[in-house]
Amino acid sequence: MSLSILLVEDEKNFALSLKRFLEGKGQEVYVCFDGEKGFNQFLELNPEVLLVDCRLPGMGGIELLKKAKELNPDLYSIVFTAFGSIEDAVEVMKLGSFDYIQKPIDLQRLGQLILKIEENVRLKREIDYYRKKEETSLIGSSQAIAQVKESIHKLASLSTTKTPPTVLITGETGTGKDVVARLLHRHSSRSKKPFIHVNCISLPENLVEDELFGHDQGAFTGAKNAKPGLMEAADGGALFLDEIGDLPYNLQGKLLTALETKKIRRLGSVKDRKTDVWIIAATNRNLFEKVNQGSFRQDLLFRLNVVSIYLPPLRDRKEDIPDLCHHFLKKFSIHYGKNIEGFKEEVIEIFLRYSWPGNVRELSHKIEQAVLWCEENLISLKHIRAGIKNDFNEIPSPKGDPIEKRTIVEELLQTKISLKELESELIKLALEKTEGNLSQTAKLLGVTRDWLRYRMEKKLLDA
Repeated sequence: MSLSILLVEDEKNFALSLKRFLEGKGQEVYVCFDGEKGFNQFLELNPEVLLVDCRLPGMGGIELLKKAKELNPDLYSIVFTAFGSIEDAVEVMKLGSFDYIQKPIDLQRLGQLILKIEENVRLKREIDYYRKKEETSLIGSSQAIAQVKESIHKLASLSTTKTPPTVLITGETGTGKDVVARLLHRHSSRSKKPFIHVNCISLPENLVEDELFGHDQGAFTGAKNAKPGLMEAADGGALFLDEIGDLPYNLQGKLLTALETKKIRRLGSVKDRKTDVWIIAATNRNLFEKVNQGSFRQDLLFRLNVVSIYLPPLRDRKEDIPDLCHHFLKKFSIHYGKNIEGFKEEVIEIFLRYSWPGNVRELSHKIEQAVLWCEENLISLKHIRAGIKNDFNEIPSPKGDPIEKRTIVEELLQTKISLKELESELIKLALEKTEGNLSQTAKLLGVTRDWLRYRMEKKLLDA
């Protein structure tokens, strides 16, 4: 990778030789010879790194650095000086400069500093990429998903309170409950603190208590050192208890006590420890039924279910399927280095007819498989039916009478109606049939909700 570097140095020959040195290291370097022009170019370029001479004619290097850092606190900067003033060094470090180098410049040291900055920027880019990926991973424009997104933003804003409410996320397996939990944390004021995900069903029953609450030295045979539990590790952040319905009954009381008192006690300890943890739980079980069966504590259910978010199954929000398909196609095409442009129409049609018992997770896996099999520019039915026998082999291909369709088209042509008029009338008729429901209208027309809105705005049509 290369960095975008702005070099502000009034010694022109030195500046140009430094530019050649850095470009030889693969960096992208812009040069200015005075402070005012340097600041103007900073505003234009917004570089990742600022290399600046401490003493410049006009606007000095320290003043330039101060203004630049006010605009971009994450800016990396290295300051040069020919004087080696301790006061200058203290000043630039207070301003958050990455480092300070005395002239004549040690090029080897400068190269090492640039490599360190490059690594930091690379890591930040990766983190930003995955954060953005998480934030956009709840795909869909259906009313159900819009309500979930609204709940996420409302609840995330409450996380600034001293005691944010516990959240219970419910829904079938594969609907994306873990995505919602991560988005809650990501949008909250706790985003810079830990997010710890523990699947209650994946832990052996005899280890669940130790994992959640930790142990003191000597608590049991082999406990040579003390170990904090996950509730301590998540202090200040969020603990996501996935599949909470499978938490052993004998530990439910201890979890309830921890939620009520905001304190935990390690195994083998007599001392309580304070914790500030936002508890987010999820389940695909009916916890009220489990309470009636005697396998889940009613008081714990009430404590967890302060706020609930329900994620509907994919079969109940099929209007989101086209958007999800294109999202996963892009993701897996990039991952596997394929250049696949989209889906043949019958693929989306067959996806809309399928019941998706595995929900969004099943759709993701199916498209990943299709991408692996596809060597063309469009995914077709043969790609989604490739490999082992599956339910898609039982779904007949969409049928239609081509002769009947052709007759209808020929009749329309005889009316001399324009394509624009035909589109407008078709949209109006579909809106009438669905009583103005955009989601149902889009489904009826076989288009996305966003496309329908765009065409209605173009044609100034109202729902």
